[in-house]
Amino acid sequence: MRLTSRWAILTGVAVVVLAYWGGGSTQPVLATGEEAEATGDGLHRLDPRIMQTAWVKPDLNLEHYTKILIMPSIASFREVSGRYHPRGGAHQGVFPISEQDQDRFRLQFGEVFHEYAVQLKPYEVSQEVGREVLMVRGLMVDVISGSPPSRFGSNTTFVNRPWEVTAMIELRDSMSDEVLARSMDRLRIDGVFDVTEVPEVTRRAMHEWSEVMLVRLRELVEVGGGRWSRCQQDETDCAL
Repeated sequence: MRLTSRWAILTGVAVVVLAYWGGGSTQPVLATGEEAEATGDGLHRLDPRIMQTAWVKPDLNLEHYTKILIMPSIASFREVSGRYHPRGGAHQGVFPISEQDQDRFRLQFGEVFHEYAVQLKPYEVSQEVGREVLMVRGLMVDVISGSPPSRFGSNTTFVNRPWEVTAMIELRDSMSDEVLARSMDRLRIDGVFDVTEVPEVTRRAMHEWSEVMLVRLRELVEVGGGRWSRCQQDETDCAL
C-alpha cells in the first residue's frame, strides 16, 4: 500500500503583534516569567503568542534597512555514532549521511532558499554590505536522515521520515555583523516512501521548508518595524 505523505511543521505560525512605545518607534514584546529566555549573543525570546520560537534584540528596530544581503546558507548534520547494520535497530531510524549526500543537501538548500529569500518585498537585494543593508541567512541545523546508507539500499524498500531538520532564520547588521534576530522551527517529512522517491521528496521538502522560512523572515522584519510591515499597511510600497 502506498502511503500518502504529509508535511509536518512542529511549531505553528502565529500572528505578529507589535507594542507601540513613544516617538512612533516599535519595540518587540518579549516573553516574561518562566517563558523568558536570553541567549549568549544578547537575544531575548519573543512572547510565544507572537512567534513560537524566536529571539530578538530588546531594542530591535529595522526601520532604516532598505536592502538585504542574502548570505550563503549553512547546513549541519547530526553526528550518528556507531556502525549501521541493515538488520539491526541500533540507530532507531536515524542513519549516518554520506559526505556526498551532505554536499548535495547543502547545494540544493542554498539554491532553493535563495529563490525564496529574494521574494522579501519591497527590499532591494544587495551584493555588498552597507549601513542600510540587512544580512539574511538561512540555516538547517541538526539535520537527521531516515534513509539508510546507499550501500544498504538493496535491503530496504521503504523509508520512514526521510528528513528532519531545524530551520533557522538569522538577521544581522551588515556593518557590525551583530546578530539582531533569530527564528527556529523543527520540521520534518512525515510518511513512508519508496527509496526511489526520496530525491523527489527531498526537492519538494526544500521548497516547503524555504516557504516556511520566508514566512518567518517576514514575521521577524515586521516585529522590528521594517519595510515589510509598512508594505503590509500600504501595498504601493510592495511594488519594488
